Amino acid sequence: MRWLTRCLAVAATLALLVALLPAASAEMLLGLRDLDCSGVTVSGTGLPASTDVSVTLLDGVHLRELVRQSITIGTSGSFTWRTRVSLGGLRSVRAVVTRPGTAAPIAWAEHVVPSACPLAHTGSGHVLPMVGFSLSSIAFGFLLLTAFAYKGRHVGLYQGRHLAVRCGGNP
Repeated sequence: MRWLTRCLAVAATLALLVALLPAASAEMLLGLRDLDCSGVTVSGTGLPASTDVSVTLLDGVHLRELVRQSITIGTSGSFTWRTRVSLGGLRSVRAVVTRPGTAAPIAWAEHVVPSACPLAHTGSGHVLPMVGFSLSSIAFGFLLLTAFAYKGRHVGLYQGRHLAVRCGGNP
Protein backbone atom coordinates (compact mmCIF):
# COMPACT_ATOMS: atom_id res chain seq x y z
CA MET A 1 0.00 0.00 0.00
CA ARG A 2 2.91 2.25 0.77
CA TRP A 3 4.25 1.83 -2.80
CA LEU A 4 0.82 2.85 -4.15
CA THR A 5 0.89 6.17 -2.27
CA ARG A 6 4.45 6.81 -3.44
CA CYS A 7 3.45 6.15 -7.07
CA LEU A 8 0.47 8.47 -6.73
CA ALA A 9 2.68 11.16 -5.17
CA VAL A 10 5.23 10.87 -8.02
CA ALA A 11 2.46 10.98 -10.66
CA ALA A 12 0.91 14.06 -9.00
CA THR A 13 4.30 15.79 -8.85
CA LEU A 14 4.98 15.06 -12.54
CA ALA A 15 1.53 16.30 -13.50
CA LEU A 16 2.12 19.51 -11.52
CA LEU A 17 5.52 20.06 -13.18
CA VAL A 18 4.07 19.52 -16.66
CA ALA A 19 1.27 21.97 -15.90
CA LEU A 20 3.66 24.64 -14.57
CA LEU A 21 6.31 24.35 -17.29
CA PRO A 22 5.85 26.69 -20.24
CA ALA A 23 4.42 24.95 -23.24
CA ALA A 24 7.07 23.66 -25.59
CA SER A 25 7.18 25.52 -28.87
CA ALA A 26 4.92 24.00 -31.46
CA GLU A 27 6.38 22.49 -34.55
CA MET A 28 6.75 25.02 -37.35
CA LEU A 29 4.84 24.05 -40.48
CA LEU A 30 4.66 25.86 -43.81
CA GLY A 31 2.51 24.61 -46.65
CA LEU A 32 1.47 25.45 -50.18
CA ARG A 33 -2.07 24.53 -51.21
CA ASP A 34 -4.69 25.42 -53.82
CA LEU A 35 -1.89 25.63 -56.37
CA ASP A 36 -3.20 26.39 -59.86
CA CYS A 37 -1.97 28.37 -62.84
CA SER A 38 -3.34 31.65 -61.48
CA GLY A 39 -2.03 31.58 -57.91
CA VAL A 40 -1.27 29.74 -54.69
CA THR A 41 -2.21 29.79 -51.00
CA VAL A 42 0.63 29.81 -48.46
CA SER A 43 -0.20 28.91 -44.86
CA GLY A 44 2.00 28.54 -41.82
CA THR A 45 1.60 27.46 -38.19
CA GLY A 46 3.88 27.32 -35.16
CA LEU A 47 5.54 30.63 -35.99
CA PRO A 48 6.38 33.27 -33.36
CA ALA A 49 3.12 35.00 -32.41
CA SER A 50 2.47 38.66 -33.28
CA THR A 51 5.66 39.13 -35.31
CA ASP A 52 6.20 40.61 -38.73
CA VAL A 53 7.54 38.27 -41.40
CA SER A 54 8.13 38.46 -45.12
CA VAL A 55 6.72 35.69 -47.30
CA THR A 56 8.37 35.31 -50.70
CA LEU A 57 7.12 33.11 -53.53
CA LEU A 58 9.94 31.87 -55.80
CA ASP A 59 10.31 29.89 -58.99
CA GLY A 60 11.44 26.51 -57.64
CA VAL A 61 14.10 25.90 -60.29
CA HIS A 62 15.79 29.27 -60.87
CA LEU A 63 14.86 30.76 -57.46
CA ARG A 64 13.58 33.87 -59.21
CA GLU A 65 11.28 35.99 -57.03
CA LEU A 66 7.67 35.99 -58.23
CA VAL A 67 5.97 37.96 -55.45
CA ARG A 68 6.74 39.12 -51.88
CA GLN A 69 4.35 40.10 -49.09
CA SER A 70 4.87 41.40 -45.55
CA ILE A 71 2.57 39.63 -43.10
CA THR A 72 1.94 39.99 -39.36
CA ILE A 73 1.58 36.59 -37.67
CA GLY A 74 -1.58 36.23 -35.59
CA THR A 75 -1.65 35.57 -31.86
CA SER A 76 -2.14 31.88 -32.58
CA GLY A 77 1.17 31.78 -34.49
CA SER A 78 -0.42 31.06 -37.86
CA PHE A 79 -1.17 32.86 -41.10
CA THR A 80 -2.82 32.22 -44.46
CA TRP A 81 -1.99 34.22 -47.58
CA ARG A 82 -3.56 33.78 -51.03
CA THR A 83 -1.74 35.42 -53.92
CA ARG A 84 -2.76 35.69 -57.54
CA VAL A 85 0.31 35.35 -59.72
CA SER A 86 0.79 33.70 -63.10
CA LEU A 87 2.56 30.37 -62.75
CA GLY A 88 2.70 29.73 -66.51
CA GLY A 89 5.58 27.48 -67.52
CA LEU A 90 6.58 26.61 -63.93
CA ARG A 91 6.80 23.08 -62.56
CA SER A 92 7.78 23.96 -58.99
CA VAL A 93 7.10 26.82 -56.60
CA ARG A 94 8.89 27.61 -53.33
CA ALA A 95 7.62 29.75 -50.43
CA VAL A 96 10.18 31.23 -48.03
CA VAL A 97 9.37 32.95 -44.70
CA THR A 98 12.01 35.38 -43.36
CA ARG A 99 12.16 38.14 -40.81
CA PRO A 100 12.25 41.58 -42.46
CA GLY A 101 15.82 42.68 -43.15
CA THR A 102 17.38 39.22 -42.83
CA ALA A 103 18.21 36.68 -45.48
CA ALA A 104 18.11 33.58 -43.29
CA PRO A 105 14.77 31.80 -43.71
CA ILE A 106 12.62 30.87 -40.74
CA ALA A 107 10.83 28.23 -42.81
CA TRP A 108 10.43 27.25 -46.45
CA ALA A 109 8.35 24.80 -48.46
CA GLU A 110 8.40 23.68 -52.07
CA HIS A 111 5.65 22.18 -54.20
CA VAL A 112 6.24 20.35 -57.49
CA VAL A 113 3.41 19.79 -59.97
CA PRO A 114 3.31 16.87 -62.44
CA SER A 115 3.04 19.13 -65.51
CA ALA A 116 3.81 22.78 -66.03
CA CYS A 117 1.06 25.32 -66.42
CA PRO A 118 0.57 26.26 -70.07
CA LEU A 119 2.22 29.47 -71.14
CA ALA A 120 -0.03 32.39 -71.99
CA HIS A 121 -0.63 32.76 -75.71
CA THR A 122 0.67 36.21 -76.58
CA GLY A 123 0.91 35.97 -80.37
CA SER A 124 -1.66 36.88 -82.95
CA GLY A 125 -4.74 34.75 -83.30
CA HIS A 126 -5.23 32.14 -85.99
CA VAL A 127 -8.11 34.02 -87.62
CA LEU A 128 -6.13 36.74 -89.42
CA PRO A 129 -3.71 34.38 -91.24
CA MET A 130 -6.61 32.10 -92.22
CA VAL A 131 -8.64 34.99 -93.64
CA GLY A 132 -5.59 36.28 -95.56
CA PHE A 133 -4.87 32.84 -97.02
CA SER A 134 -8.53 32.35 -97.98
CA LEU A 135 -8.86 35.71 -99.72
CA SER A 136 -5.59 35.29 -101.62
CA SER A 137 -6.67 31.78 -102.75
CA ILE A 138 -10.00 33.14 -104.00
CA ALA A 139 -8.25 35.99 -105.88
CA PHE A 140 -5.72 33.60 -107.44
CA GLY A 141 -8.51 31.24 -108.51
CA PHE A 142 -10.46 34.10 -110.06
CA LEU A 143 -7.37 35.20 -112.03
CA LEU A 144 -6.79 31.66 -113.31
CA LEU A 145 -10.43 31.33 -114.35
CA THR A 146 -10.43 34.62 -116.26
CA ALA A 147 -7.11 33.81 -117.96
CA PHE A 148 -8.29 30.46 -119.35
CA ALA A 149 -11.97 31.24 -119.94
CA TYR A 150 -11.39 33.52 -122.98
CA LYS A 151 -8.84 31.38 -124.77
CA GLY A 152 -9.29 31.77 -128.56
CA ARG A 153 -12.04 34.41 -128.31
CA HIS A 154 -9.98 37.56 -128.42
CA VAL A 155 -11.30 40.37 -130.61
CA GLY A 156 -9.33 41.29 -133.72
CA LEU A 157 -7.74 37.92 -134.39
CA TYR A 158 -8.33 36.02 -137.62
CA GLN A 159 -10.98 33.41 -137.05
CA GLY A 160 -10.40 31.33 -140.22
CA ARG A 161 -12.90 29.64 -142.60
CA HIS A 162 -15.08 26.78 -141.74
CA LEU A 163 -16.24 24.30 -144.34
CA ALA A 164 -19.41 22.37 -143.92
CA VAL A 165 -18.70 18.69 -144.11
CA ARG A 166 -21.24 15.96 -144.19
CA CYS A 167 -20.39 12.66 -142.85
CA GLY A 168 -21.62 9.31 -144.01
CA GLY A 169 -23.83 10.16 -146.97
CA ASN A 170 -23.67 10.02 -150.81
CA PRO A 171 -21.60 12.75 -152.44
